[in-house]
Amino acid sequence: MRTTFRKVAFRAIVTLLALVSAGSLATALYLLRPVSTPSFRDEAGGGLPHSIASMERWPINGMDQSVILRGRDRGNPLLVWVHGGPGTSETGVVRRYNSALEDHFVVVLWDQRYAGRSLDPFGPKPARQTIDEYVADLDVLIDGLQRRFDCRKVVLVAHSWGTVPGLLYAERHPENLAAYVGIGQEANALESERRSYEFVLNQARARRDVLALERLQRIGPPPRPAGEVWTPRTLLEKYGGAFHGSGSELSLALAGVSASELNWRDGVAFLLAHNFNAAISDAEGKVVLNSGHLRFDAPIFFLSGRTDHVVDAPLTFDYLKSISAPQKSFVWFEDSGHYPPFEEPQKFNAWMIESVLPIARSACAAS
Repeated sequence: MRTTFRKVAFRAIVTLLALVSAGSLATALYLLRPVSTPSFRDEAGGGLPHSIASMERWPINGMDQSVILRGRDRGNPLLVWVHGGPGTSETGVVRRYNSALEDHFVVVLWDQRYAGRSLDPFGPKPARQTIDEYVADLDVLIDGLQRRFDCRKVVLVAHSWGTVPGLLYAERHPENLAAYVGIGQEANALESERRSYEFVLNQARARRDVLALERLQRIGPPPRPAGEVWTPRTLLEKYGGAFHGSGSELSLALAGVSASELNWRDGVAFLLAHNFNAAISDAEGKVVLNSGHLRFDAPIFFLSGRTDHVVDAPLTFDYLKSISAPQKSFVWFEDSGHYPPFEEPQKFNAWMIESVLPIARSACAAS
């Protein structure tokens, strides 16, 4: 979920501060509240003895990282969510829109290094970052889950940037996976950004958006002299290439802030994440998966929004056609851009339960 981090976070924080300055003590208390994740209850209000609802800190490759575990029945298959960004925790929006999955899976919400509750806003910025570090972190996380739960095969659900370490993990460790689900799957970052640039350029011309045209002509198509490839996300959002309909980064951010797992610290982390993740963002811009990463020994599913121009959906579709896997499928979300789980949550949740859960249960029974 590549975003204009500082602009989106700044607007969200300004909105919240405006409420406080207007005399909303409740808002101030909300921002400062301790975080927690709610327990599962039966109809009579009693606790469910086989459920799990836990916020934890795990030491992963020398860094404490945030791991939230939620499931109505801890015997259900594991679902590990690999968020986008880089640096953008999706805990709040997953809890808001996809909590139905917790009735069928044990959902693992992991904040990657330098993201969300794993980011120390006052700590040093990394001198270097590599994609392999994130794959290695994922390996440690899944190993810890295997030691703790009965099923040794997990469902890996990755979004946007998260599809890079997610798919590499699926390639390297198929023995640990029941299935891989890539949402807004990266295939070839440079080619995708060339297509994104052409999309916004054509939209700006059609709309006679003089300021946008000047900006786009000034930066030119990727790759640029400094090596930067990314198409302005503000323009993708403005022209409907990020969201289908009236959605926005701001509305998505505000939709997630009500989650009890978040408070002011998450807002600060969101605001600062871009500065901590510049190196891995540059590394993502050089990613080419659709050449040399074509054989997988676990089921592979790609999901794309029909109007996604953040990660070019037709490019992703073509990538899946070239992949060899024991099972593979491409699922279009007609009313989504780059965020199908949050733009069409009912369809996404139902698809996960109907199509992926049986595979996961079968893999668990065999493991």
